[in-house]
Amino acid sequence: MIIATAGHVDHGKTELIKALTGTDTDRLPEEKRRGLSIELGFAYQPLADGTVLGFVDVPGHEKFIRNMLAGVGGIELGLLVVAADDGVMPQTREHTAILDLLGIKECVVVITKVDRVSESRVAEVEWQVSELLAPSAMAGAAVYRVCAPRGDGIDALREVLRARAAARPARLARGHFRLAVDRCFSLHGIGVVVTGTVFSGAASVGERLVVSPSGKEVRVRSIHAQNQESSRAVAGQRCALNLVGREVRGAAIRRGDWVLDPSMHAPTRRLDAEVRVLAAETRALKHWTPVHVHVGASHVTGRVAVLGGGSIAPGDVGLAQLVLDDDAALTHGDRLVLRDQSATRTIGGGQVIDPHAPKRGRARPARLAWLEAMSAPQPRDALERVLAVSPAGIGVKRFQQARNLTDAELDAVLEAGAVQLVGRVEGGVLIGAKSLRTLGDAVLAVIDRWHAERPQALGPNPGELQAALPDRPPADLVDHVLGELTSIGEVTRSGLITHRPGHRVRLEDHDARRWPEIRAVLEPADGSPPSLRPAAEVLELEPAALLGLLQRATGAGFVVPVTKNRFITLPLVARFADQAERLAQDSPAGEFSAAEFRDAAAVGRNFTIELLEFFDRSGFTQRIGDRRRLRRPASQVFGEAAKQVPEEEDRTPVGRSDFKSGEGRSTSLVGSTPTLFRQ
Repeated sequence: MIIATAGHVDHGKTELIKALTGTDTDRLPEEKRRGLSIELGFAYQPLADGTVLGFVDVPGHEKFIRNMLAGVGGIELGLLVVAADDGVMPQTREHTAILDLLGIKECVVVITKVDRVSESRVAEVEWQVSELLAPSAMAGAAVYRVCAPRGDGIDALREVLRARAAARPARLARGHFRLAVDRCFSLHGIGVVVTGTVFSGAASVGERLVVSPSGKEVRVRSIHAQNQESSRAVAGQRCALNLVGREVRGAAIRRGDWVLDPSMHAPTRRLDAEVRVLAAETRALKHWTPVHVHVGASHVTGRVAVLGGGSIAPGDVGLAQLVLDDDAALTHGDRLVLRDQSATRTIGGGQVIDPHAPKRGRARPARLAWLEAMSAPQPRDALERVLAVSPAGIGVKRFQQARNLTDAELDAVLEAGAVQLVGRVEGGVLIGAKSLRTLGDAVLAVIDRWHAERPQALGPNPGELQAALPDRPPADLVDHVLGELTSIGEVTRSGLITHRPGHRVRLEDHDARRWPEIRAVLEPADGSPPSLRPAAEVLELEPAALLGLLQRATGAGFVVPVTKNRFITLPLVARFADQAERLAQDSPAGEFSAAEFRDAAAVGRNFTIELLEFFDRSGFTQRIGDRRRLRRPASQVFGEAAKQVPEEEDRTPVGRSDFKSGEGRSTSLVGSTPTLFRQ
């Protein structure tokens, strides 16, 4: 159990820790000379059952509140120290407010220096403390009277601390590892050592971690947990980690950094939080007020953007976005303390809701509803509520990182509710079953409206469809819905165009007459298809005229634009996509390079790069370094029509162009292959 002192300067905090543990936490020469704590001090008390009490002795002087704040993050019990002769003083009040803002509910009050005053004075101070704690979560805290130099009351206090430690439930090491660094130093023959409180998760010797927000990679060489050598550092412990890494030097890590699991490294400068303004404040917290923000052991400056109402009154709670001046490594649930612009007093604090807040639309009603939903303490409840107000779902990586969930914890959350994961974990979307059905209806409505308003076009491409949907849902989600609708026959795909199975289009006679020779040029038996200008020269057409025709053919679903001046037919798309699938299947890693594709397809280098980038944009392939892997089968991305090869030879296209009226033959694009695709 980690215990932190709190209280006014010269009220006997350090002397009390020395009486409890035998350790003098004032280690600096200046602290010895001045007789007051300046820096954080640490002491440990092993108990008979193997439990170790970790004490953090914080400075009480107002000039060192920043150091005090660096030491109280992540503690489990507050030891509020009040001198009987002075009673409740300014820093007593501020330290108490800070403990309350940090959500500390476990508190023991110690009245020191009782040998200097009368019994009635001690009783008066106890009443003062009771009044001070009454509005806080620490109301009713037990009070103990001590005289530390003589040892009076120390045994009773030590026993209650032991009992509290024994009674507390075991802290689960849930989430990914996060340690808030409050000290960093170098030891001869050992190297860089950081100390701090483990906020979540666990880490072992040999594990690779990241220093955030700098992003430096490190490896754990050794661990001391609660002042004892250990193979693991676990949530709730004070630990010292001996770190090694190419970029690690003593000055490379500083107080306020976090040492954490690589998956949690996501620095932010905008976060949404629930903020409470202290009742003792004389003025409301106004929009865009400059503040000092303390989280864990970190300290950054920034401004408060109040989300609604323009201000938060003293004693009230409201939503606010904190816009920071420097990067910070935060997650949902982190407690924060706000101090005024001059850093002379604490004005409020709160809890992080969304560590990666948007810049635009931060105060819209939909966003405020989202924040209220995300505020739920349990991840399962939060996800259900977020999905209820987010028809387009939420990115799985964003939710997992914001709530600090391991893969196993995320799986447990998903198994418990009617939630579906769409796409890969690193880029997928979480969405409710009801919202998924609603989105399916919206997709069909967009396609039907497209057919009604643009009968000359076969249908929308993925980008056009996504843009026409409410709230512009993620591309992976739209692709998933299209796959579901295709599987039940509600829609079909021709190249990159999605349309209803019964929808028919025509090309104008003028375009239709020229199409066979154009197709013959765009669809060579081998080699690369030509770009616009060479194709126009072969066809003896002006490039602008050919471009217009090809754009009309694109709208009709006959060709796809690989680039703005290179178009290829759907059968050619299918042929090259089939080549990519064979390369991936033949590779043990399921990957292939651009050079391997170029050689297998027997095409030029420039066209290879253009085509593979087109495959990436289409969602068919994914580039990883200088190699690519398949994301989805070609049939799901481009449709099956391009792969069908009818027996009859007929290259006459079907469809209706969008540039002039006229009559022409038409045929269904489902159930049989349009004559355009016959080879």
